[in-house]
Amino acid sequence: MSWEAAGAIAETIAALGVVVSLVYLANQARNEARATTVANKLASTRLLTDFIDQLIESPELMDLWMRGRTGATLSEVERYRFANMCLKAFWFFSAMHVQLRMKMLSDEDWAEAHAVLRFWLDGPGVRAWWSNGARSRFGSAFVGFINGEIEKIEATDSVAT
Repeated sequence: MSWEAAGAIAETIAALGVVVSLVYLANQARNEARATTVANKLASTRLLTDFIDQLIESPELMDLWMRGRTGATLSEVERYRFANMCLKAFWFFSAMHVQLRMKMLSDEDWAEAHAVLRFWLDGPGVRAWWSNGARSRFGSAFVGFINGEIEKIEATDSVAT
């Protein structure tokens, strides 16, 4: 066998090794992306369930949330507690919205978060909290999104009445 033939065989083997390496790396990247998606889902679910657990474990806190959400009259201390409850929940919604915009959240996961967000926004007390200055604590993309959601809710409410 000539040196040229041996060189051609060596180049073919090297090219095959590169292809196998690229396939392996692509598979590893795909697995990493799946693991990240699952980790993001678990982390966001934990944030929301931890918050809901607080409501479940404290009847007084649940009562405050229910009254605040409906727009009932609250004492000054209750208003601050309710505002902080809303702030905590909306930080969660804002994080989910960022993940959606960054294409790191599936449509299905966003649909779940969006349904919970809409439930919050259906409460007149939550909308009042938002319009009375809370929106200044969030980024412009999220503020625009929430304002649009509120407009949709209020348009539906005005048609229903």
